[in-house]
Amino acid sequence: MNAREYGPIFNYINWITEERARLATQERARLLQTPGVSVSCLGTKIHHGPLSPGCRQCSGLAWSCLFISGRCNGRCFYCPAPQNMDDPPMSGSVPFHHAQDYADYVRFFGFGGASVSGGEPFLDFDKSLAFVQALRRTCDPALHIWLYTNGILVTEDKLQKLAAAGLNEIRFDIGATDYDLKFARQAAGIVATVTVEIPAVPEEAGRLETLLPELTAAGVSHLNLHQLRLTPHNARHLLEHDYTYIHGPKVTVLESELCALKLVAHAAAHKLELAVNYCSFVYKYRFQAAASRGRFGVLLLENGELLTDSGHIRTAATTAAATRPGSEPPVPGEEDSLETNQASSPTYAAAFVRPLANPEFAHREISVSAGFTVFLERHPARPTAGAAASAPVADPDIAGLYQPSLEESCEWIAPGLGVYF
Repeated sequence: MNAREYGPIFNYINWITEERARLATQERARLLQTPGVSVSCLGTKIHHGPLSPGCRQCSGLAWSCLFISGRCNGRCFYCPAPQNMDDPPMSGSVPFHHAQDYADYVRFFGFGGASVSGGEPFLDFDKSLAFVQALRRTCDPALHIWLYTNGILVTEDKLQKLAAAGLNEIRFDIGATDYDLKFARQAAGIVATVTVEIPAVPEEAGRLETLLPELTAAGVSHLNLHQLRLTPHNARHLLEHDYTYIHGPKVTVLESELCALKLVAHAAAHKLELAVNYCSFVYKYRFQAAASRGRFGVLLLENGELLTDSGHIRTAATTAAATRPGSEPPVPGEEDSLETNQASSPTYAAAFVRPLANPEFAHREISVSAGFTVFLERHPARPTAGAAASAPVADPDIAGLYQPSLEESCEWIAPGLGVYF
């Protein structure tokens, strides 16, 4: 799959070797054993201190993210997308041309948290403000609302307007401004929760370690760290760095995960006031996808179907009694005694929300409000690459070679961080 996606540059990517993976796995295990390091979400989220209020909504499978546009004024070398598209506000594949439609959508589906992202929301400040206002006006007062920004266009007046509209949390990507904290300082005291959210750039590990106490002094209460990800868009920039790349559903940077874990371990070992959270790619891939499937799938259940832990729709197995040629049909109640009976396995499906119905898939029309409709589609499930089951399976030393069955992939959210090799 990666060879097809990356084409000719595939052979120039510094893929991880078995020996490098062995050493990295040992280093990761050592960091995870640091006293004070917390592990949650089946071991996919590693942190020191509490998660931010927004992260708690996400880990509780209750988060909706709105991308206000596809335009950004930052030039981060690690950005996975071009950020030059003037798209309408989108959540998943659904466009929201009116703020009230999105607010009705969040209320209808019962989300506990909603965020405004981009692109850069301050490039479309009036539009971003209108969405925050509509969410606060329409939804449960307990709804947690936050916004992502690189800070470049932040002003005290705009922060005041967002806070007055009901914004609970603001998150700064300080990597876009050479780790300048002035925008975070501006927000402190205006917005209730100030968070810094950045990729863990390996070359900046020492600088970030020194910066941790300064973040607290600036009024930042949480630091969220992500893993760098290689995409066809940012490959020309990332491949200039001496990184090691890991195969998976998406290609990720080994050194970025180790950098994030070192920062979490450092904060824990020094008992820093700042809460530091490593939001791993496998957490996003497993938990956020499961949350989406489950939230929409519950509205498609029928005839005794159930939702699995991973949010898939399970249709129960059936038992079909077979008869030998020329024999009489089995007597009711005696079917289970026949050696020829065949039990079929459960079948699984995943739910997706769409702006329009696709006749190829079974679907249900949902009237979110009097003037806004979406469709929930039911797609047959297929085995998920790289998602080992949480039930006892292969020896851990060869877990990377284990391919989960369709049932295992659809029943459980896989535990632990990703296998390196």
